[in-house]
Amino acid sequence: MKSISEYLEDDKNKWAHRPYISTKENGVWRTRTFREVIDDIQGLSKSLLARGLEQKNIMICSENSYEWILLYFGIMGYVGTCVPVDKEWTAWDLQNTLSAVSVSAIFYSRSRGERFRSVMEQTPDISWFCIEDVLTDLIREGKASGTPLYGKVQTEQTAMILFTSGTTNVPKAIPLTQHNLFANWETLYRRTPMTEQDISYVFLPFHHVYTGVANILYTLVSGMQLFLCSDLQRMLPELTEVRPTVVCTVPLFLYRMYDAMNDALLDMLQNIRFLYCGGSFTDPAVKEYFIKQGICLLEAYGTTETSSVIALARPGDPDLAANGVVLENLTVRILTPDENGVGEIVVSGESVSEGYLNRNDRYSEFDKDGYHTGDLGILSPDGHLYLKGRKKRMILTANGKNIYVEELEALLLQHPQIKTAAVFEENHHPAAAVTAGLSEEEMRKYLAQVNSRLPRYKQIRKFYLKPDIPGGRIK
Repeated sequence: MKSISEYLEDDKNKWAHRPYISTKENGVWRTRTFREVIDDIQGLSKSLLARGLEQKNIMICSENSYEWILLYFGIMGYVGTCVPVDKEWTAWDLQNTLSAVSVSAIFYSRSRGERFRSVMEQTPDISWFCIEDVLTDLIREGKASGTPLYGKVQTEQTAMILFTSGTTNVPKAIPLTQHNLFANWETLYRRTPMTEQDISYVFLPFHHVYTGVANILYTLVSGMQLFLCSDLQRMLPELTEVRPTVVCTVPLFLYRMYDAMNDALLDMLQNIRFLYCGGSFTDPAVKEYFIKQGICLLEAYGTTETSSVIALARPGDPDLAANGVVLENLTVRILTPDENGVGEIVVSGESVSEGYLNRNDRYSEFDKDGYHTGDLGILSPDGHLYLKGRKKRMILTANGKNIYVEELEALLLQHPQIKTAAVFEENHHPAAAVTAGLSEEEMRKYLAQVNSRLPRYKQIRKFYLKPDIPGGRIK
């Protein structure tokens, strides 16, 4: 198995003048070739190494951008371990994460700077870099350097650390090696052969393993061209303009396309060779509509712990009830199935992480059998996987975000006058029922304090208050 740096060197020669990454600048697409992109990656990597960051953990917290991709490939390919985090994270999330994993440098976008000011002041040992202010100079400096650059070719070393939560005092840190990240490629290629003739339009957050691996990392192997969404408000017009052949989406955006359907949008969607949809459950009626329109919609199921995909629909598969067919390079079994065949989904294989850093999580765990996902499902003899819910309490939003309700309940219960707290899903967002010796106004103010520590998607939108007195009623 080749390493990231080996793929970059090969691509620089093989596809030197082929278009690679296009970004919209002042309303016009600017396209960089493979050689231009890889020269930028290698120049940036030299500058990071010159600053003593070899074998260090380096965090990225930023909106999607060309610069994000340079950091992603440069850190993993030549420098150290990449730690991408959600741009929506608050200072509270970031502080908790830094307590779990040692980080030497953080690259952040200017829009995040004020949010993280307090953390910067508390972490003088961390080097903070504003992407807009320094990246161009770092690339230029590295390109001017005569220092030789050596790639990280040990594919069993940790290349990336991802987090599925940053809210509590014990965030879940998932180490993934280059071997983990590339392990699914051959199986994925056999099922959906992406090539250098393909064009992908990317709008999902880069820090998600789904986007980072399928949409970005695997372009090193396929040679696929990338167009980066300039603004989510411009997504549909840009899709019709770019006419991609490969797209990764989540149900939330699929539903938006369904609601906005017209002849031009339908024509664009029918041009897509592989429209992957993962991150959350897809409404079967919507899935059926897209497929009947001649759109190659392929539902995918995966987790961060398994380097993304576990199961993926086969093109043309008539079984629309399934949530995918297990990849041939993975072993999936159903633990202690009930009379209907429903049990916990357990996965093993080369793409599966070795386990959480410094902990074994209460929601899901790793053991000799593999990774216990915490998801319930049925597995057919031919590999079709049917998801049936969660073993533990979790809200899975339409855009693929995981919200563990116990985390939010623990935050609410920090108030001494809140006796009980139950968080649940209401209209695709968290809501809470609490028993407390508080007035509604006091509860509203406290909830605002709690929400200020949470990224927007985790914020509790509504509460139901039951006074802490005998016979109190939920309001």
